[in-house]
Amino acid sequence: MIKVGLCGAGFMGKMHAACYAAIPDVRVVAIADAQPNNAQALAAKCGAAVFSTARELIARAPVNLVDICLPTHLHCDTALLAAKRGLDCLCEKPIARDPAQANRMVKALRAAKTKFMVGHVLRFWPEYQLLKQYADEKPLGPLASLEMRRFGEMPTGWKGWFRKPALSGGAALDLHIHDVDYVLYLLGKPKGLDSVGAYRGGAWNQIATHYHYPGVGVTAEAGWCDAPEPFEMAFHAVFAKGLLIYSSKHQPLACYEKGKPPALVNIPRLKTEEVQAGGNISSLGAYFNEVKYFVDCLKAGRAPETATAEDARDALALVFREMASAQKKLRKPR
Repeated sequence: MIKVGLCGAGFMGKMHAACYAAIPDVRVVAIADAQPNNAQALAAKCGAAVFSTARELIARAPVNLVDICLPTHLHCDTALLAAKRGLDCLCEKPIARDPAQANRMVKALRAAKTKFMVGHVLRFWPEYQLLKQYADEKPLGPLASLEMRRFGEMPTGWKGWFRKPALSGGAALDLHIHDVDYVLYLLGKPKGLDSVGAYRGGAWNQIATHYHYPGVGVTAEAGWCDAPEPFEMAFHAVFAKGLLIYSSKHQPLACYEKGKPPALVNIPRLKTEEVQAGGNISSLGAYFNEVKYFVDCLKAGRAPETATAEDARDALALVFREMASAQKKLRKPR
C-alpha cells in the first residue's frame, strides 16, 4: 500500500486526491493545508488525518509518498524535507521558484536516492502525446514548424499568491513553463532563443518566444489577463506531408493530410465523468495518467524516466533565459 501525504488541498490537491482514489493500493492518509476548512473537507472524503503544515505532516505522518501541491515558493523547502526523511515525492510544476533552488533540489534528491517527479502534465496529455508520437515516428514526415499557445484569466490563489511575483513568478513561470517543458521534451535544448513580452506588476504576465532549432520553426506564447478569458491551450504543428491542429477551446485534434479529407483524430478518454474537478479541464484525463505513471514507477521500484527533477530544472532555466531575453527589449522609462 502506498500511503500518500498530500501537501495542499486547493484545486491541484483535490485533483491529485481524486487520481489517487482511482488507483488500487494507494490511499491518501494525511493532508496538510494552511486553510483548515480546505484540509478538513478533503480529508473527510479521503479518510485522512489533518496536519496544519507540510513540515508537520512530513515529520509525523505514516506516509511513504509526499505530494506537493503548494504555492511555488514552498516547493523547494518542502521537497528537501521529504528527501531528508527518505520519502518519495511528486511535486507540482514548476519545480522551484528559481534555478538556484532547483539545483539545490537536484543535488539533495540525488544524495537521498529517493524517487521524484515533477507534474509537467503536458507529457501525459493525450493530444500532446500524439503530437510527440507524430514527431518521433514521422507518419506525416519530419516536423517543419510548431506554434504553441496558452492563455487564460489570471488566477488568484490563497491570499492572492499567484498575483505576487515573488511567490509565483507570474505567467512566464507558472503558465508558459508547460509549453517550455514540452518543447524541450519534443526537441531537446534549443541553439538559442528570442523573447518579447509584457512586463506588468513586477512579472512577465505575457511572453512569446521563438526557439532556434535547425530546420524547424518553433514558437510558444502564453499570458494571463485580468478579464474573464476562457482558458485555452493549443498547438499548430506543420509536417512535411500534413499538419495537426488542436485547441482546447475551439478545435478537437484534427489531422490535415495532403490528398485526404480533414479528419478528427480519435483520442481515447478515461471514464472520469463522475469526477467534478472544476478548474479549466473537464476530467482527470492527463492528471490521472501522470499520477498513475509515478505510482506505477514506485510499485515497480524504478525511478521515473520522464518529468524528472533534471527535466524540470532545465525547463525552469530556459524560462529564466526567456525572461532575460525579453528584459533586454523593454523600453527605457521616459
